[in-house]
Amino acid sequence: MIIRNIEISQFRNYSRCTANLSPELNWIYGANGQGKTNLVEAVYYLCNLESFRTRKPSLLLQEDKLESVLQARIERQQVQHRVRINISKKGRQVFLDHSPFHRVSEYILSFMALAFTPEDVNLFRNVPHERRKFFNRIIAFIDPVYFKILQEYTKIIAQKNVLLRQGSTEQIPLWNEMLARSAIKLMQKRSNFVEQMNLHLHDLFMELSGRSEKLSLIYIPSLNSDNFDEKDCLQQLEKSLPRDMQYGYAVLGPHRDEYHLLMDEKKDKDFFSQGEFRITNLSLKMTINRLLCERYRFSPILIFDDLFSELDKEVIQHVLQFFIRLKNQIFITSTSEPSHSMSGKLFHVVEGQLV
Repeated sequence: MIIRNIEISQFRNYSRCTANLSPELNWIYGANGQGKTNLVEAVYYLCNLESFRTRKPSLLLQEDKLESVLQARIERQQVQHRVRINISKKGRQVFLDHSPFHRVSEYILSFMALAFTPEDVNLFRNVPHERRKFFNRIIAFIDPVYFKILQEYTKIIAQKNVLLRQGSTEQIPLWNEMLARSAIKLMQKRSNFVEQMNLHLHDLFMELSGRSEKLSLIYIPSLNSDNFDEKDCLQQLEKSLPRDMQYGYAVLGPHRDEYHLLMDEKKDKDFFSQGEFRITNLSLKMTINRLLCERYRFSPILIFDDLFSELDKEVIQHVLQFFIRLKNQIFITSTSEPSHSMSGKLFHVVEGQLV
């Protein structure tokens, strides 16, 4: 997948901006606060119909403007598409090849971007909910059936929580049976995903960092069942009823699952340095990129915002050499030009303008 050109109007600090892009590397540099991140945010929005920085459409509009417009010519599997997105305080309108388009999930699976941002280093420091949310999204990209199972489970757990808050236990056994069936499906999908990740994660970490420690992603289900046995899960749900009643919500189930990174025996938030959080999360994103490429036979857009801060020079060289071998279209923001020549295009950003 390649974005051939982009046109931005009244988005963040950009009044109007057009650019023909490289199908390989697009290096965007400039002083802080000039609009580098805003530019790659627009690229991300064109692919994923959302920002990686905010959920509020109003924050995307240029000051005192009522609407932002993003347009692009995108090539996917040698077919050209025209995309236009109108963003207002009320939401967005999407036009694909000049016609209104409303199927969000289909759009995202057709035009997909992965972003690595400074905030990513906090993924394994944040509360478990943020990790579940992140991995739910990724697994749903790779396995669309997962999203339907997750929706089913969410409805069941919501109904059980209503009964718990009401203090009504008569129907709980019935809902626990449905919960156990749905939970097993989710747990199996999550476990399979982690297994797929670990087939590549360590090797990509070695390529990116030059280090030999074993990096692995660990999945920790809330329900303890080695063989994903429905009866085992049901028994645990039944035993947890007193605690469920005490707290007014279900304390066990996939909605309480955890994920961690291990480097040899070191656990992420307990032992990782800032630089280690950065390179391990980059390795995680590059593993996800590989799985998406295998699943859909096309390469997502890759966005790296302020990637090289807190990485030493040796690691930066490993990362750049790795990028050269990728087939993805890449966007990198930096405060400076690249230290050595690379194929692609340079874009200098000054006060919301490409100069």
